[in-house]
Amino acid sequence: MFCVLSKYFWVLGIFITSMPVFTDRKAAKDYVRENPDLAPGYRKLFRGYLILLSLPWIVMGIGCTVGGMPSVWHFFNPEDGNPYVLAWFASNFITLAVISYWIFFIGGAQMLIRHHNVLSIDTSNPAVIKLVWMGFLVLGITILLIMWIVHIPIEELPYMDTL
Repeated sequence: MFCVLSKYFWVLGIFITSMPVFTDRKAAKDYVRENPDLAPGYRKLFRGYLILLSLPWIVMGIGCTVGGMPSVWHFFNPEDGNPYVLAWFASNFITLAVISYWIFFIGGAQMLIRHHNVLSIDTSNPAVIKLVWMGFLVLGITILLIMWIVHIPIEELPYMDTL
């Protein structure tokens, strides 16, 4: 099981990333029934969410399936310079940058307010959405920086000799 998870963790990442879209679509249907003009916005939000948040997992999957990456654990050592690992880090930073730009500069916070309860954000104040996103942004960048700075001895992990 460890070997399978080590090689295909990215599939689990895509699945977990997709879950809020499928659960929130049900709530969105009620709002669209009340106001059909919201339908295109919900479609755009759900599509954007799936594409942007699945991108790093897809990049990881390419690295693990066709790129010769033995396991997802190798993504914890970007200093090795593997191009798939560097592409994964780049895809994460690009995702964070695109979402931040959308929320702060082109009306993303207001769109989330107009489309009630999308992705479990329920507020009428764009500042709250921006503040929550800032928390996610700081957390995401911190995790990526820790992964970049701390070297994990992959070869010493249990079961690595079976990969």
